[in-house]
Amino acid sequence: MVQLFRRIFLILNSLILLSLGVAYAAQANNLGVLGTAHVSGYDLDSEILPVFPVPWDSGSYFYSSNLPAALTQGQEDWIGDTFFLNIAKPPSVANNGMNNFTMEFRFSNATAHIWTVGQAEATIVSGVYSSVAATLSATTVNPGQSVTVTFTFRTKIDITTEDEARIKVSYLVAGIRRYIIINVMLRPI
Repeated sequence: MVQLFRRIFLILNSLILLSLGVAYAAQANNLGVLGTAHVSGYDLDSEILPVFPVPWDSGSYFYSSNLPAALTQGQEDWIGDTFFLNIAKPPSVANNGMNNFTMEFRFSNATAHIWTVGQAEATIVSGVYSSVAATLSATTVNPGQSVTVTFTFRTKIDITTEDEARIKVSYLVAGIRRYIIINVMLRPI
């Protein structure tokens, strides 16, 4: 009888320890990082710039102080090496004149490599943009630092056209020019 109680006691203890181990392993998957996190093993053969997008206080990945309020709500998606920003143009914002606007995008260097010789190029893909330009807040970005891309453009808010501009941001990382694309669409609704 004592043997039976010992076996039951050992089985119960084993089950408790196993349950605690599983619970600990589940909690160990929740990693909290204090300080700067680095992605050390990203693919150095890729031409994609390994960025970590940084949201603004609004929670959005773009900021503008001079876009009409009706335009500031857009769908944002990071897919591969491209950030897509689709902004709806409601009829209430239509105008006949050309306007100057500015947008800012921010991301950080989450690698252990220094990014150098930064470049930003903006191009018009379609629509009524009359000019586009892009600048970087820093041409060298150390690990853990952020950079802001400023996109300035001149356009007419025409509610019948789709306007698309593309910004190519690139840096030298480990001797290879790597890039991301920011695609800005203004679409009528």
